[in-house]
Amino acid sequence: MPMKNSTKLVKVLLTNIPIAVCISLVASYIGISSAGVPEEAFMPAFLSTAAINIVMAYIISFFIGWFIPAEKWGFAFAGAFGLKPTDGIKFGLVLNIVVNTVYVVVNAVILTFVNANVMQGMPISMFPMALLGSFFQCWIVGYIVSLLWAQPAEKIARNLMNDPAPDMH
Repeated sequence: MPMKNSTKLVKVLLTNIPIAVCISLVASYIGISSAGVPEEAFMPAFLSTAAINIVMAYIISFFIGWFIPAEKWGFAFAGAFGLKPTDGIKFGLVLNIVVNTVYVVVNAVILTFVNANVMQGMPISMFPMALLGSFFQCWIVGYIVSLLWAQPAEKIARNLMNDPAPDMH
């Protein structure tokens, strides 16, 4: 939907908060669980990894939201099925497949490489296995969270920036 750049900026900043947190928590839990960390060290390792991942995912997601036209692609994808914004939740469910996939793919590739290959020292040959180890769980969590949060985030951004939503009728 058309919006001012300032509204888009606020929307991207707001939208990415719960997405970065949820995806990072899931990925960090899976990563630490599969790393063979002793039980007494699990929580400190999980918390420190999650904190780093949340910050990285938020920054990565900002760049995705600002520079990659995932939402535009999602609109086109939903339109290919004959859906339009006035179709409500059906439109949102289909649009979100593309948007969420873009966010999760980019985040997963970068965060998996940093966590598995750089921080844990896994050989690069293990990268595909590490990537697949949490991708689907992160995709599902990201899909649900972004589906629930996208409209409220846009509404808040439009209100803060005094940018009314276009009339969809």
